[in-house]
Amino acid sequence: MKNYIYSTLVLFFIGFNAFGQTPSWSVNENDFQYTMSFVAFVNVDGINLSDSNDKVAAFVKGECRGVTNLTYVASEDSYYAYLTVFSNENNETLNFKIYDSVNDVVKEVAKTESFEINEHNGNLFQALSIANPALSSNAEILDFGFNGVIINDMSISGTQITLDINKSENITDLNAIFELSSGAQLYIGTENQISDGNSIDFSNPVQFQVLSEDQSVLKQWKVTVNLSAGIATYYKKDAVCYQGGVLKVVFTENNLEAVLSKDGSTYATQTIHNGEAIFSDLEVGTYNVKVGGNVKEITINLKE
Repeated sequence: MKNYIYSTLVLFFIGFNAFGQTPSWSVNENDFQYTMSFVAFVNVDGINLSDSNDKVAAFVKGECRGVTNLTYVASEDSYYAYLTVFSNENNETLNFKIYDSVNDVVKEVAKTESFEINEHNGNLFQALSIANPALSSNAEILDFGFNGVIINDMSISGTQITLDINKSENITDLNAIFELSSGAQLYIGTENQISDGNSIDFSNPVQFQVLSEDQSVLKQWKVTVNLSAGIATYYKKDAVCYQGGVLKVVFTENNLEAVLSKDGSTYATQTIHNGEAIFSDLEVGTYNVKVGGNVKEITINLKE
């Protein structure tokens, strides 16, 4: 009998220690007139929580106004918090706390929200981020290219990206390689695109969406791919003390304009005639020459 009582007490204390730290957050819903709802993902130290014992709660001046466990959503293969918050007035400041059941810790969240009567915030594609520490809100495309494809020229202007590639490339089946802001994701519609693991038709400009790490920003980007009109070959002659340098551009198409730029400004232009354009008496320096979508950097040196 003593052994039975002892075993029972041991099991009781083991159970108490395992679950004793679970916060007893609760709210009396009948005390409040209004609600606001959230769909949120919960992140601690850069890792999304993924246990149905994890919790998130909302507070106003230390008073619990809403609490929920995380719920697994099979369609997203992720856990979300469906949180309903209660209040009697608009514009109360909501603070959040996270209970990480695996590590048995409660985390304060710096981010706040303002209570709005009957409002709903977040969805499965763009959920509210409840995180400690806060996640990045940047949604930039930092670099863009294609696997196995030479980029003759690329420009980024705001959220417009233009790339020129050789006309021999299959523009209907390109494998995009890209760099984004930390933690951000790239989408076409709601389909996630993996860098160097996709097949995209760029016959027409492609509209992308970049979702920030904290999912608060969904930024629209447009990528346009142009096929170069021909193949360019370049020959140069360095400057000497008594004469400037020479650059000859040989191109497969006539009547196109070759543009020579230096330090970001147009230096000279020539029209391709009989398959070539010649720039003479060039001063020492680095130039960019562009013709038919092809861009080449050429440096004219001073020959001793």
